[in-house]
Amino acid sequence: QVSLSHECTRAIMKLMYCPHCRGMSSVKPCNNYCLNVVKGCLANQADLNTEWKYLMDSLVVVADRIDGPYNVDTVIGTIHMRIAEAISNLQENKDSITAKVFQGCGNPKISTKGSSSDDKKRRGKVALEAKSSAQALEMLVLDAKGNLTTLKTYWITLPSSLCSKKVMASSAADDKCWNGMTKGSYLPEVMGDGLANQINNPEVEVDITKPDMTIRQQIMQLKIMTNRLGNANIGNDVDFQDASDDMSGSGSGDSCPDDVCGKRLSKSPSTRQPETHAIPKQSGHGINGASSRSLPSAFLLLLSVAFIATQHLWR
Repeated sequence: QVSLSHECTRAIMKLMYCPHCRGMSSVKPCNNYCLNVVKGCLANQADLNTEWKYLMDSLVVVADRIDGPYNVDTVIGTIHMRIAEAISNLQENKDSITAKVFQGCGNPKISTKGSSSDDKKRRGKVALEAKSSAQALEMLVLDAKGNLTTLKTYWITLPSSLCSKKVMASSAADDKCWNGMTKGSYLPEVMGDGLANQINNPEVEVDITKPDMTIRQQIMQLKIMTNRLGNANIGNDVDFQDASDDMSGSGSGDSCPDDVCGKRLSKSPSTRQPETHAIPKQSGHGINGASSRSLPSAFLLLLSVAFIATQHLWR
């Protein structure tokens, strides 16, 4: 999927198809010749190697933590077993613990019910299941670490992989291969990896002053991810939101359903609109005030009448 420059396209054409025009369709390209062509075409991609390697190393460190004492499966999956062990320890040391309870809490009721044989069998079964689960996770982590180690040199071994699998180049010692001009040995030296090392590439003309900006952005993303993994490894809280998501919207709240977010906003004091009520029209401005002032006197009159009636009934 890499977009090839005009110079790169011409070099690949010469590498793979010019032997057919010379009547040497069975002659394979020289291995070093193929390496120079591919290294020139993938010069920018090879610059990913340094930060890519750091990212793989960080992932291996995280895998080591998962496989070590912080194994999530071991810690969470054995909580019930640890609780059972704690209860068993409580029962075995009930005299000393009971004395401390009496001293601090008074005289609570003490249950004399002991641990049955069924409970012990169940705890043993749980221990075996936890051990089996932990071993399965250990195998997964071991497999992942092996793959990460293999991928560590992916970008600098990509030219060799392409030449051996896609181009079907000859062996390095072959002196009867296609060298770009005829059948024979390839004399120029193999270029180094990366854009800066292609200044003297004899097969592909590469402008080392114009790096691929997409690759530079990906290098920065690798640095950011490695830094996040490093912080996570030492126990710091890390926001693993992808940078592409940061550019797409205002934040993580954009994906919140309207019915949920609407309820949240209605409860927020900062966004809630003040309640307003329509005031009914009145024929006069002094009516409400007069009626409110007459309420206490009317209440006192009613109270007096009730008091007199009570006295009369009492008599």
